[in-house]
Amino acid sequence: MRDHELTDGKASFLNLLSGVVTVECMSYTKELKFFWNLLWNPGVGSKRQMDVGGALKLYYMLAVLPFIAYLVIGGLAVSVGYSVNAIDSNTVFAPIFAMVKSFSYVSLFWNGIVLFFIALPIGIIVDAVIYQIIGRFFLKMWNGDYSKTLTALVYSLFPVLLLAWLNAIPVVNTIFIVLAPIWSIVIFVIAMSAQQKIARLNALIIMLVKSILVFLVVFLLGLALLSSFAYALTSGLVPAGTAFMHWYNISQGTGPIGSQWGIGPQGMIK
Repeated sequence: MRDHELTDGKASFLNLLSGVVTVECMSYTKELKFFWNLLWNPGVGSKRQMDVGGALKLYYMLAVLPFIAYLVIGGLAVSVGYSVNAIDSNTVFAPIFAMVKSFSYVSLFWNGIVLFFIALPIGIIVDAVIYQIIGRFFLKMWNGDYSKTLTALVYSLFPVLLLAWLNAIPVVNTIFIVLAPIWSIVIFVIAMSAQQKIARLNALIIMLVKSILVFLVVFLLGLALLSSFAYALTSGLVPAGTAFMHWYNISQGTGPIGSQWGIGPQGMIK
């Protein structure tokens, strides 16, 4: 009797698991079709609205296959590269060669993890905050909430997900570097227009304003950092024994090493 109950319970669990897997596979297939259609017809697909959780869930679902493709293509590229430059396994360099090859695979894996599941999601979350501040509160071009801005940015990443596997190939990655940003900008403008109910020209203007403001902030921060370093060097706040101070003395032709090497001010040879 107990064995019969265990068998029935196991069968029920397997049926439930099979049903869940089937539903999830159907949902994933549906999202893949949406992904593909939006790439080629963003004017229609980008009208779909989601909350913050839904937008991020969609991104992570769609990022799985590009991540796998990135690992497979990148792994093949590493294997081909090392087979072309292969070293005889009997040489003394074979252990070092094998270690470097293994490190390349590990590096490829962690680069993929960081790119697809950390850097890109964090980037669009922060970008959405900046766009929301500029578009809603600074330029007052829309009244829509943050989720619409984030959704538009998720849609704009679809070309990156489609072409990201190219980034794992040393020479071919030029296609990714050139094509993906252009395609993403086009979809961003269309998607932001559809999500926030603004003209596409206004969406383009907001993107340009945001880019200019971010550049100015980074430039001013870099300038302030350089000024702080310069002040610290000239005022003696940096200890004389530090490696940075030794490098500074060499570049300026001061100190025993700089004078010995015959380097004048601004690094010019005397």
